[in-house]
Amino acid sequence: MARYNICSLSRPTIWLDAINHGFEQLARMNPGWTWSMETGMVESEPAPHLYILDLTAQQSVYLESFPVSGPRMLILVHASQRRIIKQVYEQTRCSILCVDEHVFHFRDIIESSMRHKRFLSPFIREVTTEVAPSEEIILLTEAESKVLGFIREGKSGVEISQALFRSQKTVSSHKRNIMRKFGVRDDLGLKRKLLAMSESE
Repeated sequence: MARYNICSLSRPTIWLDAINHGFEQLARMNPGWTWSMETGMVESEPAPHLYILDLTAQQSVYLESFPVSGPRMLILVHASQRRIIKQVYEQTRCSILCVDEHVFHFRDIIESSMRHKRFLSPFIREVTTEVAPSEEIILLTEAESKVLGFIREGKSGVEISQALFRSQKTVSSHKRNIMRKFGVRDDLGLKRKLLAMSESE
């Protein structure tokens, strides 16, 4: 039988009640899996798998006061607390859950904490990966500009190499450089970036 231990570091709130309810549902759907939640900093062995700190009523946060740091600390925030979200995300490795979200899985929280990986709910991932508008101009070489033009037209790597009389390896190299300069990792990211650029032009 697997047992998952949680330690709540905040006074009872509606959000902690919702977390309780979510874990109860998960336990009902997974026979043999149990959980418990203690309140207050408890010195127990083994240490809790997850610590929860509710910051939904806070205007500011003093990170040095966190009794635990790292992915096993789950911070609860509202979507409107952008400054706190940014501060916790950039200055700690704590997991973050936006309580205004309705689509996330408690199983993901558990798996992340058990693997010592940071959990970020979908809204938090979206907010923390937003790229602020930048005045920086992306400089492409002449060859990269030509390749980009063909990519915008929907041409394949083979078609581009034939049109430019260059090897596919050379075209791929230019494409990798373009992707690096645009800050994307794959073809889908590049397509999204080009679509966003065309919409803003």
